[in-house]
Amino acid sequence: MYFLGLISLIPVLGWYLYAKLFPKMVVWYYNKLDIRADPKYDVAFKSIIIPLSITMIGLIIMIVGTILYFPIIIGLILAIIGLILYLLLLYTLFGSIIGKVDKFKIYAKKSIYLFLIGLIPGFIVFIFSIIIFFIPYINLLLLIILSIFYEPYLLVFYAIAIENMKS
Repeated sequence: MYFLGLISLIPVLGWYLYAKLFPKMVVWYYNKLDIRADPKYDVAFKSIIIPLSITMIGLIIMIVGTILYFPIIIGLILAIIGLILYLLLLYTLFGSIIGKVDKFKIYAKKSIYLFLIGLIPGFIVFIFSIIIFFIPYINLLLLIILSIFYEPYLLVFYAIAIENMKS
């Protein structure tokens, strides 16, 4: 039982490491691109760890509910609440990394704007990948190119959008 308890702590350690290291990685990337970043790591940490914890607790409840045969609706509701909260804290996360946000607060309108900045190109790439899907080997090449370039593209677009938003 002790070993099982230790193994169950691995996801919690992963949440913590992700919440600590992701803002530092983004700041490093911004510095490489000469984008001015004045990070507030504590705000960025809170804006990642709170929705991530809610979502993961919901997923754990769903997994345990599936194994033990009890209703998983509570876990599903928690997971959806966590994802919505992450969406609403998107501006707080990237704004605190750049230095525009000093305190933990939900900026709903600006966060949805940032979400749409990532969603629209993602949808275009999705449609393009459906068309390319039927050509062998090209689809794999497209997947590799997307995994290399899409995330940095989003990070740069988020930085540009946050710099151009009115306070």
